[in-house]
Amino acid sequence: MTTSPWPPRPIPGDTTADRPHLPMRPLWGCDTCRAEWPCPAARAALLVEYRDNLVALRVYLSALMTEADPQLSKVNKATDLYRRFISWA
Repeated sequence: MTTSPWPPRPIPGDTTADRPHLPMRPLWGCDTCRAEWPCPAARAALLVEYRDNLVALRVYLSALMTEADPQLSKVNKATDLYRRFISWA
């Protein structure tokens, strides 16, 4: 996992670059690239979308983290949800 603040560069021939990277519930993987959601592409898109209101982005991500917590607990995925959902924003 990258910690770069820059959006990922498109890979030539990558067909996932133009598709939205949305969460696949209840496993919370990316529906496009299958990485943990929010994947690097989703993070980049969210930062662009909410660039003028990062507080709203954090509220949105907090709501999604709250939704994901019981779902990920059912599939026994122990993870630091704060790091995954909010700390990067």
